[in-house]
Amino acid sequence: MSPRCEHQRMSKKPMLRFAFTIAEGPNAGLTSGPWRAWTKGEDCYITPRAPDDVWKVSLHSDVAWRLAMTSEHVASGELPHLPEGVDRAMWKFKPTEFVDGRRLAFAIATTRAALLPGALIETDLHIAVRDRWDEVTVAYFWMTEPDVELSGVDRRVGEPLLLQSGRRLWLSAGVEQVSGEPEPMADGAVIVPMSPENDDVAAPGLMIKGVRLG
Repeated sequence: MSPRCEHQRMSKKPMLRFAFTIAEGPNAGLTSGPWRAWTKGEDCYITPRAPDDVWKVSLHSDVAWRLAMTSEHVASGELPHLPEGVDRAMWKFKPTEFVDGRRLAFAIATTRAALLPGALIETDLHIAVRDRWDEVTVAYFWMTEPDVELSGVDRRVGEPLLLQSGRRLWLSAGVEQVSGEPEPMADGAVIVPMSPENDDVAAPGLMIKGVRLG
C-alpha cells in the first residue's frame, strides 16, 4: 500500500498527522518521519512524533509562542536535560499579525538531505517531496479568523483544526527554491529553529537538515 496523499481524508481525531515523503522514483519512501499538530482551547501545538517527545512548539493564543522542552521530559530527569536555571522554552517567537483575516503562524521546511529511510505510517498524510536538491518543501500553518476561508495557497493538506474562539488552524504545502547539489545519504537529521527577527523568513518555523557523522 502506498502512503496516503495529502488530499485524502483525515482521521476523525482532531489532529493533523503528516510527514514529508518522496512519493515517486528510485528514492520513493525516504521520509522526514511523522509530525503531529493539534489544538486545545486557544492554543496550537506542533511536535515531531518520537518515542521520547522531547521538544514541542506551543503557540499560546496571541501571547506566548515558543519551542520548548516538554515539562514531562524535564520532570523525567532523562537525557537530554537542561542545566539548572535554564528556561525550558529555549526559543521564543513573536506572534505574527493577521492580514485580511489570516496569518502565516508557523512553517516547517525540509531539505532533500534530511529525508532518510524510515517506517511509513500509512494513516498519515504524506506531503509529497520531489527528489530534487534545488528546493525545500514547506508545511505552512495558517490561522484564520472565524468564518474566514483559506484561499490562494498551493496545496491544502487535511482539514482545518478549530480553536475555542472560532479561529481555525490550516495546513498547506509548497516549495521554495534554494541552491543545492546532490549529496550522499545523511546519517541523521537536525531541526533548526528560525524566526523573522534572525532569518530571512516570514514567520517563525523549523528547518530540517541532514547531518553526517565523522
